[in-house]
Amino acid sequence: MSSLKFIALHSAKRIILPYTLRDPFRTSHYSNTEYLAKWPEAKDYLSTLKAASETGMLDLSLVQTDKYEEALRQGVSRLWAGEDPKKILDDVAAQWDGITQQVGVDKQKAVYGGWAAKWGAYPK
Repeated sequence: MSSLKFIALHSAKRIILPYTLRDPFRTSHYSNTEYLAKWPEAKDYLSTLKAASETGMLDLSLVQTDKYEEALRQGVSRLWAGEDPKKILDDVAAQWDGITQQVGVDKQKAVYGGWAAKWGAYPK
């Protein structure tokens, strides 16, 4: 048996286990008869995940993306705490501007341009 076939067979067994989060990632997982029979809505679950995998978009990839995301995450936490949404958005925008300035506007534009040109960066 080839190593690729072994991996495919092994992954088909692993994704069915309840402690693996049942996260299919191969085309064969979506049509796996054992997986489809696991619970009454498994067919709908797999169909939805398959459709999402075919139309999903790339995560934004910039220099220091994590810093932009962390500023946004903290802003959302502040929103849940009841702070003024406009103040939160203004603060997050200012933090993002600061990150962009720190990285360098031209450098960030170039990185963004490379990301935006990839398939899946924007809906077609």
